Amino acid sequence: MDTTFSLFNQINSLSYWLLLESNYKSSVTLDAESDTYVVAIKKGAAYLYTHSISSFSKKNKRYLQFELSAIVNHYYI
Repeated sequence: MDTTFSLFNQINSLSYWLLLESNYKSSVTLDAESDTYVVAIKKGAAYLYTHSISSFSKKNKRYLQFELSAIVNHYYI
């Protein structure tokens, strides 16, 4: 769980940085009702990147870490 929490912190920090320091807008949404986690980055009205993890609470821990790592790695590209 420590790795997962660390990845959440990285995603939130990167999203916050984008909002403050760039022309890009980002949003991170964890929706308990639909059990989804969504990250989106857009510039103006155009979405540049979106990633959604459905059945979030039911994901295998290792697979969830893989998906969160992919989101973090995509931010740095």
